[in-house]
Amino acid sequence: MKVDRYRELANEFDQWANTERTSSMANGHWDVTMQMLDGIDISNCERAIDVGCGNGWLVRELLRRDIASGIGVDISPQMIVMAKQTSQFVDRETYMVANGESIPLPDSSVDCVTNIESLYYYPQPQDALDEWARITMAGGRLAMMMDLYLENTATHNWIDALDVPVHLFSKAQLKEMLEQAGWTNIQMTQVQDRRPMKTEAEFVTSQYWPSYEQYVSYRETGSLCITAVRK
Repeated sequence: MKVDRYRELANEFDQWANTERTSSMANGHWDVTMQMLDGIDISNCERAIDVGCGNGWLVRELLRRDIASGIGVDISPQMIVMAKQTSQFVDRETYMVANGESIPLPDSSVDCVTNIESLYYYPQPQDALDEWARITMAGGRLAMMMDLYLENTATHNWIDALDVPVHLFSKAQLKEMLEQAGWTNIQMTQVQDRRPMKTEAEFVTSQYWPSYEQYVSYRETGSLCITAVRK
């Protein structure tokens, strides 16, 4: 059932919050996310929300880019505890426990939505895109990134490696979903991380990276960065 999926996700990410995985994921997504933000104009944005905020790293980056206030939403209570503990802009940061498909904010109350590597976890991802459009004012910006997508075959083994169910979307499917939700000016770019690639001697295999060749393919394919504008 849908409610059980939410509980399952919250429990899984609570476990992540109690390990080093939260900070390592933020570090791993940092460079591509910065390239994505550098490529869009958020100079007129006043209130931003990061859906699936983890420890709040992107909320704080948005505030450093002169957005007046930032909201972080995560389904994991422990992630929100971490975000509050690491707050740097006390009067400008707000964090709340909520799922990405039902956010307790009024219509047209934000003008920038970000989402990093989490849409494919949601039980009803179309509902999430609809919800983000609902809370975004006309002309507001969306910026989201994901590594697990159909065209990035090197990440497909994550589907079995992860302890929770996930969706696998193509770029065409994502574009159709965004358009259905009311987003326009949709741009999709595969962006490579600019940091040096590990050498084969430095590389360590894992359930997510069973071979060095897979890791190289992932780095060469790049992360999918999607930007859009609310109608």
